[in-house]
Amino acid sequence: MTPIETVSSRTMPSARNPRLELDAVGTAGADIWRPRSRDLAEELPALLTTLARLGPILRVIYNLDEWAAAPRKLDFDGHRVRLDGYRQLPAHTLEVLGVRVGTQLTLQIIPPLTDTEMTTAQQRWDSEGGAGADT
Repeated sequence: MTPIETVSSRTMPSARNPRLELDAVGTAGADIWRPRSRDLAEELPALLTTLARLGPILRVIYNLDEWAAAPRKLDFDGHRVRLDGYRQLPAHTLEVLGVRVGTQLTLQIIPPLTDTEMTTAQQRWDSEGGAGADT
């Protein structure tokens, strides 16, 4: 799905931002979200707060294989958001649909590293000399 409503400037990650980058109107890039965990119910409130400009969110569609078990509904900002997981949804994507007609956003997800992946990356970093390695 192509987002119909977009933001007018790029939002860069910060301590208060849920690691979200939204492309400016007319650019060829992607809207990117970097969640901190694979717990969708825990990650969504910060994301939905940031996406408040879309108005109330009706539904979030996600890939079942990429997230821990999530509830079917999430109470947020005085209304209920449906969470629909599908295995056929393209990998590393999340669809956010607003209540207003035509309000939708497709986010590309940069998944968080698992503990095993993090350990492997740290070991590789250390074995290659870490920050003190000559380039």
